[in-house]
Amino acid sequence: MKQKKINTISKKIIVHILVILTIVLMISIIYFLSGLGTEKELSFHIYFLQALTGIILFILPPIYFNIYICIPKLLIKHKYVLYVLALIMVILIWGFIIGYIEPWIDTYWFDQPSEKATLQSGILVMVFIIGISTLLHLSFRWFVQLSKVKQIENDRLTYELSMLKNQIKPHFFFNTLNNLYALALEKAEETPFVILKLSEMLRYTIYDCKAAKVSLAKEVLYIENYIALQTIRHYNRGKIVFNKSISNPSIKIAPMILIVFIENAFKHGYEKMDQNAFLDVTLTTSETEVSLIVKNNYDPAQHQSNDGLGLNNVKRRLSLLYPNQNELSLSNKNNQYTAALKINL
Repeated sequence: MKQKKINTISKKIIVHILVILTIVLMISIIYFLSGLGTEKELSFHIYFLQALTGIILFILPPIYFNIYICIPKLLIKHKYVLYVLALIMVILIWGFIIGYIEPWIDTYWFDQPSEKATLQSGILVMVFIIGISTLLHLSFRWFVQLSKVKQIENDRLTYELSMLKNQIKPHFFFNTLNNLYALALEKAEETPFVILKLSEMLRYTIYDCKAAKVSLAKEVLYIENYIALQTIRHYNRGKIVFNKSISNPSIKIAPMILIVFIENAFKHGYEKMDQNAFLDVTLTTSETEVSLIVKNNYDPAQHQSNDGLGLNNVKRRLSLLYPNQNELSLSNKNNQYTAALKINL
């Protein structure tokens, strides 16, 4: 993940450099052609250096300060007064620099005729630069956000279709039905309990999960039902613990995110051990964060990688639904597998 982020940043830097050099080259060609046969005619490299110096020293700093600091830190966070004050400060400072220092550099660095230095002209240039850069950047952010929304919607629709085929976990329900049949034959007291839990799980999976987000209470009920049925199926294998501390059960979360890690723990660890198995699930929430920690031991003789299709799918969903808002760590030490997930809501 860190290497991918570095590669993305490197690509951005390369793209920026190429765009800047292209603009500088275009400006240099225009000035060079317009100066041919006149008393202002200079060699091409002078025009190129002059354009490059002007863009790097006078144009890029206020643009980058605006789009990488002011907009994300102030405007996007609705701190409009501070944003306006920051822009005024930038316009005044760089207006002075463009109005007075830029003509001086043209004269003494590039031997160009000196223009009259005025603060007013510098401010006008800065207003134009800031206005255009802000409009272009906000348009780009809107386009990217729109693309993400469309991607999330497409993935959600695909997920809903695939969930009817795969996410219901037919092997789990078939095994539970077989156990239910055996309990019915024995006229066991658990039979009504199993039927109730199974029906609640099917209802949640088929109907509730059609929504983009569900209440945490519903997701937790599904997890509790799942663990309860698994406990009945594997009552003699070991110990299962589910600890939860939920501040607000009504907060919304994407459905079927948390259960994947618990299913993995059962599938790759608990179910493959004859005895002394343990599975520890801890779920804690605040108004702004959901934290899930799943620990399980396993038999190293039968252990396979926990990184199955379900885990890869949930990683993809997390990156789309909670970009830069989730932390997932997976560890495997001393025959114990731990999955820790944090989601910032």
